[in-house]
Amino acid sequence: MSPTRVSYQSIGRRCNAVEQRLLCALRRVPDPATRDDAVALLGGLGLDADGIGAFTALVPLLRTGHAPIELLQPGSPFIGATELDLLACVRRLSQWRHPRPRAHHDGDAMVALRDQLAQCAHAARQADLGLRLTTLSPVGLRLLDPAAWVRS
Repeated sequence: MSPTRVSYQSIGRRCNAVEQRLLCALRRVPDPATRDDAVALLGGLGLDADGIGAFTALVPLLRTGHAPIELLQPGSPFIGATELDLLACVRRLSQWRHPRPRAHHDGDAMVALRDQLAQCAHAARQADLGLRLTTLSPVGLRLLDPAAWVRS
């Protein structure tokens, strides 16, 4: 069983500075008091307005309860296991040409999440973010289930 949180220091060699700043920004998105900071951090990573919009629109989908990804509080010295999955998913999708979620049935909340992940991956590729994380837990593997994606 893997831990649910690990220290930034213990995974420093696996989680680069860009990935840490991206998580820092995403954690600030939900709070109106820190949202402007989040947008500035995302812009500082080289994301354009569409990229910033893609990542800020992703965060509420993570909090719906349908998604298995939980962001820790801003300022936490830890990285959640599902946050690592989120980074790894965006990286892997950014390596695909045109990832599109396959609609399994109407109302599938995972389709909306996967669609937003695809938009974030496109933004990450456009900005050349340099994401490196690739290891996925079973939760992350569910997000990238090949049956759920059209790869063209």
